[in-house]
Amino acid sequence: MGSRDLYIAEVYDVARDGQTKKPYGRVFFTKGKSLIFYAYDLDQQIDAKGGAFQAWGRRGSDQQQALNLGVFYEDSASQKRWVLRSDDAKMLAQIDAVFVTVEPNGGSHRPSGKSLLFADLRIDPNHP
Repeated sequence: MGSRDLYIAEVYDVARDGQTKKPYGRVFFTKGKSLIFYAYDLDQQIDAKGGAFQAWGRRGSDQQQALNLGVFYEDSASQKRWVLRSDDAKMLAQIDAVFVTVEPNGGSHRPSGKSLLFADLRIDPNHP
């Protein structure tokens, strides 16, 4: 986390009435270098039973062209915290946003589940 040009974003799922709800997360992104995405309470999703939480890197507006960033793993059961890490500089240089979906166990080749969390990465770094 000691990188220059670090962007940190708080990410919330938003209900139709505009109220934030669980799950929520925090993204640490250094453009073209690394992404760490912490998500909390993912297992409280109704459609999550027996599935995997998968992160995608969006390129443009078509989510079906998204790049697979990988499947979250449970980092802390007591804090209900899940994490995904990526250091693939070539892949990270291509994306402008990151989002999470519930996919079949083991993950998918393309996003097929409901989007739970979304963070735009086209924002200037907010930490030196």
